[in-house]
Amino acid sequence: MTHAASSESDFFHNKVAVVTGGAQGIGAAIARRLLVRGATVYILDQACVETESDEAVSMECDVTSEQSVRESFDLIAEKSRRIDIVCANAGTVPEWTATENIDLDTWNRVFSVNSTGLMLTIKHSVSLFRQGSGAIIVTGSMNSWRGDPNIAAYVASKHSALGIVRSAALDLGSRGIRVNGVGPGPIATEALIRRIADRASLTGLSASEALEDLAKGTALHRLATVEDVVNTITFLASDSSAGITGQMIPVDCGAF
Repeated sequence: MTHAASSESDFFHNKVAVVTGGAQGIGAAIARRLLVRGATVYILDQACVETESDEAVSMECDVTSEQSVRESFDLIAEKSRRIDIVCANAGTVPEWTATENIDLDTWNRVFSVNSTGLMLTIKHSVSLFRQGSGAIIVTGSMNSWRGDPNIAAYVASKHSALGIVRSAALDLGSRGIRVNGVGPGPIATEALIRRIADRASLTGLSASEALEDLAKGTALHRLATVEDVVNTITFLASDSSAGITGQMIPVDCGAF
């Protein structure tokens, strides 16, 4: 193994990381990256998944339930005694709807995952960080600072994520814990393609046409990728970003 390869695989050596919503999509990619870079990774999701390494531990956790979140972090404390990195990634996206047709149950469900779940994750992880170090990275959205006429519940919940990032950064900075977020633009995941297909009757566009339109609206004329997001999270989790906290970093290829 070359020195460069060794350094990369040891990037998070002896670090303990937690990834919520880590069973699929961006969360699974985050977990894989941290694992490859040497971390012990706890994958928290609604259902357990098979793992291919002893350093990856899958745990069932409902981030909308304080009891479930508390019990998950209690178990992590029992197993690893500490945490170095938390990636608060669990989230949900509702169907398109006009403001006048917003369903209250849907609104509450979106906030219970995207806002309350985020708060509970941070709340119950804080005591496990070692004094003077630690990184919390929140998966926000370009909708953490932008509006959208069709998904007000999602936009409002992601605006709250930005508020939580900034407030927690101010609160936890004296302990050396940094709190940041990433704000991805549209990414051509299976979930996004399904949502675009569901909206075809409203937009009149096929999935490929809709994705092409989204790409044309960015400065780089392409959509961000899962790798783009994971690269940014890796940076924010590392000592390379030691002077950065309270920020939501756009990963949207210039979707101004």
